[in-house]
Amino acid sequence: MVVVFTDKKSCIRNIEYSFSPTAHGELLTAWCQGWLCYATFTDYLTREVVLKEMQRLFPKATFTPTTRTFDPTTSRPERILLVGTRFRHDVWRALLDVPRGSTTTYSALATKANHTTAVRAVATSVGCNPISVVVPCHRIVPASGGIGNYHSGAEIKRTLLQAEALA
Repeated sequence: MVVVFTDKKSCIRNIEYSFSPTAHGELLTAWCQGWLCYATFTDYLTREVVLKEMQRLFPKATFTPTTRTFDPTTSRPERILLVGTRFRHDVWRALLDVPRGSTTTYSALATKANHTTAVRAVATSVGCNPISVVVPCHRIVPASGGIGNYHSGAEIKRTLLQAEALA
């Protein structure tokens, strides 16, 4: 998988998006010139909320519905485009290194991202991950135990982790 990081969200002008069924719920995916740039589940937050989030992330873009479907729980995109700050890029790069079927803590991720003293900011960056599942923010859990929070809801996080443990 090719990964490109950029902080130039205003350069993204045309986005195609669709809603795809998955074993874990409906997923909104968005593509910019063949690059996956956004993916999040809609069941917890609703279609309207996640569409508005995507539009805020790409304020200069024109959004076009498409029939393209994609399920990141069963396949990987060839190319992804991650839009955010350099700090977030560090965190998302570290997330991409968390192996399937395992979990790690926010503090361990902060260390891996070379931001050891910024655990809260790292946690915020995890929560701002624009490409759920592919950039596996669901694999990050609190050091105190439990499942922790997830943008798409704790139940989806739980089912993703359970499915990966069985794979």
